[in-house]
Amino acid sequence: MKAAARNAAPAAAQPFSLRCADDREISAHWIPAPTRRAVLVISAGTGFPQTFYFRLANYAAERGYDTLVYDYRGMGASAPANLADERCRMSDWGLLDMRTALATASEHARGLPVATLGHSIGGQFLGLLTNYSLARAHVQVASSVGYWPWEHAPFKYLAWWFWRIHGPMMLGLKGYIPTGGGWAGLPLPRGVYEEWRRWCLRPAHFGPDLETYLADNVFEELRAPVLNVGFSDDSIATQRTVDELNRFYPHVQRESRWYTPSDAGGPIGHEGFFHSRHRETLWRPTLDWLDAKLGLAT
Repeated sequence: MKAAARNAAPAAAQPFSLRCADDREISAHWIPAPTRRAVLVISAGTGFPQTFYFRLANYAAERGYDTLVYDYRGMGASAPANLADERCRMSDWGLLDMRTALATASEHARGLPVATLGHSIGGQFLGLLTNYSLARAHVQVASSVGYWPWEHAPFKYLAWWFWRIHGPMMLGLKGYIPTGGGWAGLPLPRGVYEEWRRWCLRPAHFGPDLETYLADNVFEELRAPVLNVGFSDDSIATQRTVDELNRFYPHVQRESRWYTPSDAGGPIGHEGFFHSRHRETLWRPTLDWLDAKLGLAT
């Protein structure tokens, strides 16, 4: 690919709706590449709107990746006007929304290679993608289990407050979790919070549920190339919590990269990877890895 084409500005994000297997529609955007080489699906972390990922999506488009971003059901532009009426669970994001996003991206790829990049829960739920074979490679950014005692202080004490005090109190008062009071993300539906809370209060996380209502999973089956990207100043996705998530994926072709703030030229934390200041230090090597795994490296 010529450098001029590779660095051309992507077109404006195109809004559309994804229709899931249960007929639920969720909000999405497609960011087309000036010169198409591949397709990338970006799956959000809990509480982050799809627009948070536009900067990375635009960079990926400059690199030749048509990019799909979307809001899970109950979140952002996919939430109902009254969030207390929302009945979804967090696992619906993987069982329904993520599968639909990957299938849609594959259809639009028209033979081009497809990859996924998941932030936090978006990478954690890779094992729920029963159509995983539609993608050739996967990136997990700050993805881990959420058992709060394994997170770093002082954040883990805020997590204890969120799980034990604030969250249950807000459900009683409002029927959902609003932004504020220690929760900085988008408002959370009751079912999302309650399922997430159960997982984060036990060391086995969602492990026991993989034998029951989450039995439609491919954690053991996955053998694709997976890049884990972690950060030393991330209080949530710590070395311990990331290692525990990796146990659920025993057969993938895993490569792990851990970055410090000095590596990246500034703080990173749990969501800093997606800020444009890390374009050269974090985005470029991650997309270079995808290029290599998809056979696009020049």
